[in-house]
Amino acid sequence: MEEKKLSFLKKIKTSILNFDGYQDLAAEKVGRTIAYIVILMLIFGLIISLLYTFKFYEITNKIKEYIGTNISNITYKDYKLEIDTNDGQALTEIDTNEMIPIKIIINTKAEKQEQIQESIDKIQKTENGILFLKDKVVVKTGMSSNLIEYTYKTISEKYNINKIDKNEVLSMLSNQQIIKFLITFFLTVTLYMFIVYVSSVLIDIFLLAILTYIVARISGLRLKYSAIYNIATYSLTLPIILNIIYFVANFLTGFTIKYFQIMYTAIASIYIITAILMIKSDVIKRQLELNRIIEEQERVKQELKRQEEENKEKEEQKRREEKERKKEENEKKKQEKGKQEGGIGKEPEGDNA
Repeated sequence: MEEKKLSFLKKIKTSILNFDGYQDLAAEKVGRTIAYIVILMLIFGLIISLLYTFKFYEITNKIKEYIGTNISNITYKDYKLEIDTNDGQALTEIDTNEMIPIKIIINTKAEKQEQIQESIDKIQKTENGILFLKDKVVVKTGMSSNLIEYTYKTISEKYNINKIDKNEVLSMLSNQQIIKFLITFFLTVTLYMFIVYVSSVLIDIFLLAILTYIVARISGLRLKYSAIYNIATYSLTLPIILNIIYFVANFLTGFTIKYFQIMYTAIASIYIITAILMIKSDVIKRQLELNRIIEEQERVKQELKRQEEENKEKEEQKRREEKERKKEENEKKKQEKGKQEGGIGKEPEGDNA
C-alpha cells in the first residue's frame, strides 16, 4: 500500500464513511496519524472548555448576586480569607440548579482539622463543587474524581492580590474584571481536558490495536505495526465525534445514555473488523487480478512463441523451396550446357564423305 496525503477533513470523512479508504489510512505515516488524533482531541477540548467557560460566566454572575444579597463582609489579608454571612452561620452551603449543578461551601471559620476534613468530604461527594476554607480553595469537577486545591498564597502571588474586601470582590466579578479570569479559566480547562482525553484515547488505541492485530491474523492478513496502529486510531473517529455530541447534549439538557461507553468501544470494534475484512477482500481481488494478468501474460507468451515457431517453419520452408528452386535451376543449366556441348562435338556428315 502506498501513502496518500489526505487533508484533516478528508480523513474524517474517509474514516467514517469509506471502509475501502482504510487501506490509504493504514498506509499513512504514524506521525501523521498522531497529529490527526491530537488535533481531534484539541477540538474536543476546545468545545468542552467553551461550554464550561460559558457556564462558569453564568455562575460568577449568580455568585456576584448572592454575595451582594447574603454576604455581609469579606476580608482577605496575609493569605487568609474570612467570610461573614448575614445569618451569622459559620458553615454555608449553596446549591445551584443550573445545567452544571454546583455546590458551594463556605467554611472560613474552621480551625480544627476535623472540621476542615468534614467539609472536604462533602465536596468530594458532589459532582461539581467549590469549598472556600481559610487558607485555600478546593475544587471538585465531574471530569475527575480528584480534588484540585489552590492556596490563597499561590493565587495572590500569581495575580498580585494582597488585600480584598467585599466591594473589591464584587468589582472583580464585574464584566470588566472577569474577562481576564475567564480567558485563564478557558486555557486552563482546555489544557486539562486535552491532557485527560489524550491519555484516555491512547489507552483506547492500545486496546483497539490488540483487537486489530488479532482480527488481522485470524483473517490471514499480515499488517505492519504502523498499519495496525493507524486502523485502531481512525476507528475512533466516529466514537469521538459521537462523544462530543453526547457531552454537549448532556451538558445542555442532562440527557444521559447508560451504556454509552460500551457503545463507544463497540462502534470502534465494528469499524476495525469491517475495515480488516474490506482490506482482506481487496487483497484477494488484487491477487485474483494479478493471477489473471499472469495467466494472460503466459498466454501471450505462448502465443508469441507459437508465432515465432511458425515464422521459423515458414522461413525454413522458404529456404528449402529456395534451395530446391536453385537446385532445379542448376539442373536445368547443366542440361542445357550438356546439350550445347553435345552439339559442338558432333561432326557434319558431308565432310565425312
